[in-house]
Amino acid sequence: MKTFFGKIYVSQLITTCSVMVLMAALFSFAVSVSVSNWNVGKKGDLESLLLPVILKSYRLSGSLSPSALEKALLPYITDSLYVYLFDSIRRPVLLLEQGKSRSVKEVEKNVGPISTFLSLNKPVPIEESGTVIGFLLVDSMDFFAYKANQVFLSTMKKAVTAGAVAAVLLSLGLSLITSWTISRKSSELADIIANPSLLEMDVQETGVQEFDRIVKSVHGLQQRLKNEEELRQQWMQDISHDLRTPLTAVKMQVEGMNDGVLAADKEHFAALYSELTHIERLVSNLQDLSRFESPEMKISLQPVNPYEITSDIRDRFSLFAEKKNITFSCAALWPENAPFFCDPFLLQRCLSNIVQNAFQYTKEGGEVKFILDRIEEDGGVKARIRILNTGYIPEVDLPRIFNRLYRGDRSRSTSGSGLGLSIAKAVVSLHHGSVSVRNVDSDGKNISGDDVLSSGETMVDVSVILPVLAVS
Repeated sequence: MKTFFGKIYVSQLITTCSVMVLMAALFSFAVSVSVSNWNVGKKGDLESLLLPVILKSYRLSGSLSPSALEKALLPYITDSLYVYLFDSIRRPVLLLEQGKSRSVKEVEKNVGPISTFLSLNKPVPIEESGTVIGFLLVDSMDFFAYKANQVFLSTMKKAVTAGAVAAVLLSLGLSLITSWTISRKSSELADIIANPSLLEMDVQETGVQEFDRIVKSVHGLQQRLKNEEELRQQWMQDISHDLRTPLTAVKMQVEGMNDGVLAADKEHFAALYSELTHIERLVSNLQDLSRFESPEMKISLQPVNPYEITSDIRDRFSLFAEKKNITFSCAALWPENAPFFCDPFLLQRCLSNIVQNAFQYTKEGGEVKFILDRIEEDGGVKARIRILNTGYIPEVDLPRIFNRLYRGDRSRSTSGSGLGLSIAKAVVSLHHGSVSVRNVDSDGKNISGDDVLSSGETMVDVSVILPVLAVS
C-alpha cells in the first residue's frame, strides 16, 4: 500500500503484532522460569521432610535397613515422587517409585545406569554425628504432571490468548480510525494546496501540531502567491507601458510620413531608430533577466584582480561623470596579488548597472563613489562593493527597487528599462551573494524618516557582498 492511510495502517498492524509476539515470548519465558523454580523448591521441601525420617529409622534399626526405611517412608510417598537411597559408597539401598519398591534393573530401564544418573543428579548426603551414612535422591514429578497445574496453565493460556486477540482487534480498530483520520486530513490539505482558488480559500488550523505547521506553510504560500500575482500584474502593466510608449511614437511618426504630414528626413529617421533601439534594449534585458533567473543558469568562476575591476569601472564612467558635472571616485582596498573568484563578465554587468543607476538619479554637482574592500563575515572573508550616490530613496521604495521594471520615478519619465537593478540582483544571487540598499548620512550612518531633515547631505548606499573568495 502506497497511500498514507495504507502505510500508517500497515505500520501500526506490524507494531501490534510485534508487541504481541514479544509479550507471548515473555509469557513463555516467565512460565518456564516459574515451573523451574517450582520444581527446585518442591525438591528442597521433600529433602527437608524425608531426611529426619531416614535418620530416625537409622537410629532405631542401627543401619539403613531397606524394610525399615520403606515402612518409615511410605506414609510420605505419593504417586508423583521417586525416592532413591544409597549407602555411604553409593550402592542402592532402597529404590521407591510411585509408592512401590523397584529393583535396580527396573530403575535403570527408565533412567539408565545408576552411576550415570547419580553423576547427573547430585544426591544429598545423609549425615549422622558428622559422618556420612548414605545419600538421598528425591524429586517430584514434573510440574505439568499435576492435574491442578495443568488446569491452571490451560486457563492462563486461554486468558492470554483471549486478551491477545482482543488487544489485536482493539489495536486494529484504533489503527483504522487513526489512519483514516490522518489520511482524510492529509487529503483535505493536499486538495486545498492543489485547488486553483487557493488564494481565496480560508484554511483553518486543526489543533494538531504537525497539521498546523502545514496550514501555516499554506498561509505563507498564499501570501507569496498573492505577492507574485500582484508583481505579475504590475510587471505586465509596466511592460505594456514601456512597449506601448515607443511603439506608439514609432506608429505615429510612420503614419505622419505616410500621410505627408512629416518629412521622411534624417531627423525623423533618427527619432524612429532611437525608439526602436529602446524597444530592442528592453526585450534584450528581459531575455537576460529570464536567463539569469533560470535554475539552469551556470556561471564561470575565474580569478579576478579587484584593482582591474575598479579601474574598468573608473574608465567606463569617468567621461559620463564629467559631462554631468558629477564627482566620481573609485577605490580598491585589497591586498596586492590576492584575486577573488567570480564570473568577470556577469560581475561587470552587475556593477555597471548599479553605477549607471546611481548616475541616473544623481543631480548635477552631486557625487558617486565606488569602493571595493574585504570584510570578515560569518567566519569567512568576503568581498564588499559599495556604490554610493548623493540623494535619498523614500522608505516605501527601498524594499522594491530591485523588483522588475520598478522605478522610483512615478511618472516613468527617466530613461532606462527598469530592469538594470533586477539583473544586478540576479547576478549577485548566481554568485550566492547578497545586495542591499540603505540611506546614509555623510558619516555613513543609517538614516530614515525625520532624520533626513537634520542629517544634511544624504547618500544612497548600495552594497554587494560576494562570498566566493580565494585570498592568500
